Amino acid sequence: MTRLLVVGGTGSLGREVVAAALARGETVRALVRKPDKAPAAWKGRVEVVAGDARDPAAVANAMKDVERVFSCAGASVMPGLGLGWRGYGAVDTRINKALIDAAAEARVKRFIYVSVHHAPQLARVPYIAAHERVVDHLRASPLDWAVVRPTGFFSAVRAYLDLARKGAIPEIGGGDARTNPIADEDLAKVCVEAVRSPDRRLEVSAGGPDVITRREIGDLAFAALGRTPKYRYVPVWLARTGAMFLRPIHPRMSQVVSFIAALCAHDLVAPAVGTHRLSDDFTARARAV
Repeated sequence: MTRLLVVGGTGSLGREVVAAALARGETVRALVRKPDKAPAAWKGRVEVVAGDARDPAAVANAMKDVERVFSCAGASVMPGLGLGWRGYGAVDTRINKALIDAAAEARVKRFIYVSVHHAPQLARVPYIAAHERVVDHLRASPLDWAVVRPTGFFSAVRAYLDLARKGAIPEIGGGDARTNPIADEDLAKVCVEAVRSPDRRLEVSAGGPDVITRREIGDLAFAALGRTPKYRYVPVWLARTGAMFLRPIHPRMSQVVSFIAALCAHDLVAPAVGTHRLSDDFTARARAV
């Protein structure tokens, strides 16, 4: 059996990818910075290799006897302080370009990377640009590859629930931009299909079954909590100005704000491949607290 190395496996998507790969009979190895954070369900099923994806020696060790590499490694896109200071180019781009080079050196057969579904006019948004530099590097490599481009993950969109619990959701723009978020477990299945695909070069965009506006996402969050919707309007120009002023102070927060402003100003709808509905996810999460 061939071995799949998962980098970023303890994150929300990574855990689902490992589970989906195991369900398909894959032999899975995970490069984990903190092995104590590995899910209990991995015990006896996943080969856990301790190491930091930024450490060339650890990466080289993890790639021994590996045929395929899957990476969703990178900095968190969740807004908030305490989650890291450096921008996505300094984290996501650097880590994943090094992983691609190491995979080529180790003669890995296939590399699968998670980027982001976006409109062409958003290519220069720092968060998106950081991911697309990795895609360009992967295209130029000798590896067979696949790039998966999702819309927002449910695990990230749940930030709407947290904001609704606090009383009001900041609404950048008019709330009319449409999208179709995808459940992490649905996206994981797309990723595993990309791992197993016979296509030497593959790019696939993926979204959930419901195309809804940003305002409707907020309405779903309030409904799940049984609360009356309340929004605080923020002009797009003000969000972009805030991102500009944050740039020298906190690069990552600046890039998060600019990314959110871009999402709220443009429709981002990908082909529907998931089956899980955001309303059900919000309701389940609201009841679990």
